[in-house]
Amino acid sequence: MSNACRRLKGIPAQLVNLVLYLVLSLGLSLVVAGKSVAQVSAQESDADSAAATTIVYPAEFFSTYEPVTVADMIRYIPGVSLILEPGTSSNPRGLGAEEQILINSRRVSGRGNSAFEQLRRISFNQVSHIEIIRSTSSELGVASSGQIINIVTEESAQQSVFFESKLTHFQDGEVKPSGAVTVNGQRRGLEYRVSVEDASAYQTLVSREHSIHGVNSFQPNDRIYIEQVTNQRNRSISANTSYALNARNEFSLNLQYRQSDPPSDIRREFENLNVSPTASRLETEHIGSDRSTWEIGADHEFRFVNSSRIESLFILNRQTQNSDRNRMFATTPAQTPVLNLRLQTATVNAEQIFRTLYSWPLAAGHDLDVGMERARTTLDSELQLAAAAPGNTSGVLSPVRVPNANSSVEEVRYEGFMVHRWAMTPRMDLESTLLYETSKISQSGDIQRSRSFNFVRPKFDYRFNITPGVQLRLSAERFIAQLRFADFSAARESRDDDRSIVAGNPDLVQEKSWRYTVNAEYRLPDDRGVINARAFYWDIQDVIARIDVSEPGGPLLSANGNIGDGNVYGLQLTASYRLGTDLLATSSVLVRASSVVDPFTRTDRRIPPNDRGFYSVGLRHNLPALRINYGLDYREGFQDNRTLYDIDKIDDVDQEEDLTLFIERTSLTRFGLAVKLEVVNLLDDNPCNNRVRYAGGTATGIIDEIEWRCTRRGPQLTLGVRGRF
Repeated sequence: MSNACRRLKGIPAQLVNLVLYLVLSLGLSLVVAGKSVAQVSAQESDADSAAATTIVYPAEFFSTYEPVTVADMIRYIPGVSLILEPGTSSNPRGLGAEEQILINSRRVSGRGNSAFEQLRRISFNQVSHIEIIRSTSSELGVASSGQIINIVTEESAQQSVFFESKLTHFQDGEVKPSGAVTVNGQRRGLEYRVSVEDASAYQTLVSREHSIHGVNSFQPNDRIYIEQVTNQRNRSISANTSYALNARNEFSLNLQYRQSDPPSDIRREFENLNVSPTASRLETEHIGSDRSTWEIGADHEFRFVNSSRIESLFILNRQTQNSDRNRMFATTPAQTPVLNLRLQTATVNAEQIFRTLYSWPLAAGHDLDVGMERARTTLDSELQLAAAAPGNTSGVLSPVRVPNANSSVEEVRYEGFMVHRWAMTPRMDLESTLLYETSKISQSGDIQRSRSFNFVRPKFDYRFNITPGVQLRLSAERFIAQLRFADFSAARESRDDDRSIVAGNPDLVQEKSWRYTVNAEYRLPDDRGVINARAFYWDIQDVIARIDVSEPGGPLLSANGNIGDGNVYGLQLTASYRLGTDLLATSSVLVRASSVVDPFTRTDRRIPPNDRGFYSVGLRHNLPALRINYGLDYREGFQDNRTLYDIDKIDDVDQEEDLTLFIERTSLTRFGLAVKLEVVNLLDDNPCNNRVRYAGGTATGIIDEIEWRCTRRGPQLTLGVRGRF
C-alpha cells in the first residue's frame, strides 16, 4: 500500500472496516463450529466442565502439523497470541510474582535467558503436553493477570539435537548466514538444555529527506539522501539445567553469555536548495560498538509433606557496552571527508536479585504465600565529546564540556509481599497481593544525589468461569515502573541527527499508576477458537517525558523528567479460530488513547509510547498430505500512531505496515528435516516521519523548519533448514 493511499485513511474508516471484519470472522467461526477440527482434541483437566480452568493439549494433538520445536506447536493453539502479546506496555521492577510461560510448572530464573527464549529450543519429541492455565494456583508459585502457558516435558525423554541454518538476502544484495544448535536431554533426574547460536542482525536502511523553511517563507531548504548499514552479529551460548534430588527437592541452574559487535556506517549526501545552482556536501559516520552480557540464574524448591513449599531463586547479570561515533564531512562530494565530531560512550549495567517465598494451605480453598525480594541495580556510564570549532575544517577537534557526563547510579531495593488465593466457589477465584517496598537510589560522579522511596502496592485479580467456555477477569493493581538509569546522566542522542547528546536528569522519580482491567473470554466448543475482549484504564502519576533543563543564557536542552499526571485507556479485541481441520486464523485490533499536559505548550497531548493502536491478521494452514505448512502475518498501526514531543520539535512517527509470508516443507527425512522459505516486509512499505522544528522552542508556536523523511528497509528473503535427531 502506498504512502499516498495511507494518508487518506482515518481512524473512523479503519474502525468501521475492522468491526465488520471481526463480525464476519465471528460469524464464520460459528458456521464451522459443528465441524471436527483435529484428530486429537484439547482436553479439560477438571471433570466438572463448568469449573475447568486448565486446557491440556497432548503432544499427539500437534502431530498432524509436524512441528520441530515448541514454538511451532503453540502457533496452532487458539488464543495463544494474546498470552504472548498482551498489547499493553509495562516496565516492572525486579522479578515480581508474574510469569506467562512455565516449563514443567517452574519459572525460568533469568532475564535474557527467559522461558520465552526456550520455546524455540525445546524439541517437539521432548514434550508430553502443553497446558493453558486460566486460574491462579499456589502450586505454580507465579501469578498472571491473563493466562499461563505450561510446557510439560516427557519424564523419560531421550537426548535430542535441534539444529537450524538459514541464509537471509537483504535489499542491498548482501546475504548473511545464521545458525543454531541445541542439545536437549534427561538422565537420572537431570534435565538439561544447551544451545549455541550465531545469528545475523544485519540491517540496511535507505532514507530520503527534504525540508522547507518555516513561517518566513516556506521555501525549499535542502534534500538529504541517507544510507545506513549496521553489520551486526549476535552470538550466544546458554544452558538450562534442572536436577530433582527426590520427589520433593529440585534445583535448577541457568547460564547465558551473549556478545555482539554492531558497527554502523552512515552516508549522508546534502543538497542545499537555498542557492542557485544548488550546492552539495557529504557527511559520513562510523559508529564502532561492542556489547557483551552474561547472566547466572538459580532456583531451588523444597516441598513439605503438608503440601507447603519453600522456593528461593537469584539472578546475577552484567552488560558492558562501548561505542565510538566518528563523524566526517566534505564541502563537496569529491573532497576527502575530514573529522568534525567524535563521541565516545561506555556503560556497565549490573543486576543482583534474590527472591524467596514460603507457601502453605491455610484452609480448604485458601492458600498464602509470604516472601521477600532484594535487588541491587547499578549503572556506570562515561561520555566524552570532541568537536571542531566553527569554521575549522582541518579535522582537529577540541574537547567539549558535557555536564553530568560521568556517573554511577545504584539502587538497592527491598520488598516484602503476601499473596492470598481464595477459591470462593468451584467457578470463582480471587487472588489478593499486598507488597511493600523500600529503596534507595544513589548517584555519584559529576553529580551527587541520594534519595529514598517507599511504596505500598496492592493488587486484586478476580476470575469467574460463567460457563465452561466463558470467563470474566477483573483486576486492579498499583504499579510502579522501573526507572531507566541511562536517563540520570548525559547520553548519546539517537533520535535527531542535528543533536549529539541528550542531557541527564538526576531528579527523575518513578512513574506510578493504578491499572484497571476488564477481560472477557469466550472459547468456542471443542476448541474451535477463542474470542477475547479486554478494556483497560491506567491512572498515571509522574509521567516521564522530555522537560526543559536549559541553563540560563545557554542553548535549548531537554532531558527525560516527570511532567505530571496523565491517563491511558483502550480496548483490544482478539479472535482466533479454526476453519476446518488444519487452518487457524487470528485477528486483533487495539485502540488506545492517552492524555497528559505538555510541559512546553501547556496543551493536552498523548503519552508516548502508548500508540493509538494497531490491527493484525494471521493465518496458519497445514496440508498433511503434502507435508506443507504455509501462512502469513500482517500488522499495521493507525495513521498518526505515535507522536514524540521535545523542547524544540514535534515528530510524527509513521508506523510501518508489515506483511510476512512463509511456506515450509516438513519431514523430508527421518530426522524431521524441514525447509522453510520466508519473506519479511513483503510490501516494502516506506514509512515517512514528519518533524516540525520551532524557533525558540515549541512553546512559541513559531515554525522554523519542516522536515519529511521516508525510509526503506526493503524485503528480506530467508531460506532456512532445520531438524532434529
